[in-house]
Amino acid sequence: MCHPQQNQHNLQMDARSAFFWVSCSVFHVRSAAIFAAHHRKSLMPEQNTPETEALQFTNVAALYDLLMTGVPYDDWVTYIEELLESRNAAPKRVLDLACGTGNVSVLLAEKGYEVTGVDIAADMIEAARQKPVQPGWRMEFFNQDAAEMDLGDRRFDLCISLFDSLNYITDPQRLQMAFHRIAHHLEEGALLIFDVNSEYALKNRFFDQDNRDYPEERLMYDWKSVYDEKTRICRVYMAFWYREDDGTTREFKEVHVQFAYKAPELVAMLETAGFTDISTYQAYTMRMPGRTADRLYFVARKG
Repeated sequence: MCHPQQNQHNLQMDARSAFFWVSCSVFHVRSAAIFAAHHRKSLMPEQNTPETEALQFTNVAALYDLLMTGVPYDDWVTYIEELLESRNAAPKRVLDLACGTGNVSVLLAEKGYEVTGVDIAADMIEAARQKPVQPGWRMEFFNQDAAEMDLGDRRFDLCISLFDSLNYITDPQRLQMAFHRIAHHLEEGALLIFDVNSEYALKNRFFDQDNRDYPEERLMYDWKSVYDEKTRICRVYMAFWYREDDGTTREFKEVHVQFAYKAPELVAMLETAGFTDISTYQAYTMRMPGRTADRLYFVARKG
């Protein structure tokens, strides 16, 4: 989960240009090593575990949709469909991995996709299951760890994982496992589309923000991040204040942890899991990422 202002900034700066660049060539990330894969283990003295990944979305789960008010989920889905169009893909069955409270899943179901949402945080999945469902929508949710995901014989034409969710898998070995599990549940030729926060974003503290200058807001927050360049771990210390119906204020805190993956590392992992035709984009555009890109999108094909 990246903060609302960052994503609004991204879309204000980039979303309009995304459609201008639709006809441009797709650029590919080469896996010529910036960082050799055999160094990965040494980078991770402080990692999320499956348990801590889930605990990062507990108290905030019930208020997540309020916190994300104003986030342009519709534009995200439009961008996903632009990426699909660039690959001549027309999926029907979608796996929404790390779906959170299901906001994107709902939009996809509304468009006629058959959607299966998966998230490691039980409270987020419970919130997703409470979303109103219209007649004809095909949507289901599962509380599972991406690295150990088992959805039986379900197979999908597309997997998406949005909102820097994969940064939360701070152990590269477990992210590699997740890519294998995704591939297992994809049909041959199906696409995987996901985004990550870049090292530039985490190093430059793009998570830092607060809305305490707006006391009229019912949910107030103050987030401060600390990035360790040696481990590439970013820890975000989040404080929240929520005004209850009776006027009292409830305070709670969470610490979120992300790992700064480099593009060649992710490409190498995808190739190991059997993905090909891998492309990377500056978020919400069809351009190759620049040095200061804060969010990267990846598109890869199984097989």
